[in-house]
Amino acid sequence: MIRWPRFLGLGLLATSTVRAFSSPSFGSRSSSEGRTAAASILQVQVQVTDIGSLQIDASSVGQSSEEAATPPPPPPLNTYPEMPEDLVQCMSATEWRQRCELAASYRIAYLHDWHENIFNHITTKLEGTSDEKDGPHFLLNDFGIGFDEITACNLLKVTLDGCVVDCNIPPERRTVNPGEGRVFKPGYVLHSAIHGSRHDVNTIWHGHDLDATAVSQTKFGILPLSQEATFTIAKGISYHPFEGSVNSLDEQSRLVASLGPTNQILMLEDHGPIVACKSTEEAFAGMYFLTRACQFQVKSLSAAGGDLGRIHVPDDGALEEMKVRADKFDEAPQRRDEEKAREHDTPGLMFAYARRSAERHFGPGDIYR
Repeated sequence: MIRWPRFLGLGLLATSTVRAFSSPSFGSRSSSEGRTAAASILQVQVQVTDIGSLQIDASSVGQSSEEAATPPPPPPLNTYPEMPEDLVQCMSATEWRQRCELAASYRIAYLHDWHENIFNHITTKLEGTSDEKDGPHFLLNDFGIGFDEITACNLLKVTLDGCVVDCNIPPERRTVNPGEGRVFKPGYVLHSAIHGSRHDVNTIWHGHDLDATAVSQTKFGILPLSQEATFTIAKGISYHPFEGSVNSLDEQSRLVASLGPTNQILMLEDHGPIVACKSTEEAFAGMYFLTRACQFQVKSLSAAGGDLGRIHVPDDGALEEMKVRADKFDEAPQRRDEEKAREHDTPGLMFAYARRSAERHFGPGDIYR
């Protein structure tokens, strides 16, 4: 039995085993009781500024000196090779970029050991397909191909019903699992449920990281024991009871209800984590912090013999300060001439480094083909 002697102020100490940190809106299931109080303290709303949408009109008149001095947006952190000529008739330039980004994501996940043989999935909703008759479409790994074998061209384009959309990609670019490709039903059921209901989500990252899966098997879930845990909890965490392999369409509505309308993380109990975000960069950063938080938690509990009384668990005041600092995590040092501090694109920077590492390890030509 795990008790929380330092969390009395949060109402987390119960007469039986406690659970911590589900979203307040989705903690009604008995398997998730006890998480809600600390989650509400640490729940933050992250506002993302779309730097790429800024435009400077040099022909404008009446600009103030401050407006005229606005710097141009920085170049994108993540760029990919131009589409080969033999693919011009197969897909748009936008789809090619998304395929390259997702192929890099699979290679990154392989290097971080966020994979399990030919299982697990990372998916991206294709831009401009939501209004199509059978849209939206999303990219999914071909079942039978390892994460270290994923390329831009052997990713499958599928509908929410799990049907493969033929892109007429030249067969010589699909040398592993040649032919139409295979859709693994649990991956399709899980990812299509979220892509079809959460219109703010473009990338979904799911894996069976050992420590994250181990934490999903505990009744207390992710605890605020590290900076990484703070960043993870700040994204909003929900928990979903284990029902077996996710191959039943009947479970889709329950999965969506458990995740909720705004949370970015869903811990599938006894299964593993899902990170669902607006961009691939954000999803990667979310999975990175989540897996690190779980690694620290498993090691600290092991070192303490499973006794939380021997671990530095933050008190009420520390939890509130952790929330405040999580809000300012991306801030750059404020210059004297600035009214407001600038923000770093931390997820973009993190993904860019991971992408460069994957390109050095595998070679760009092996990924973007």
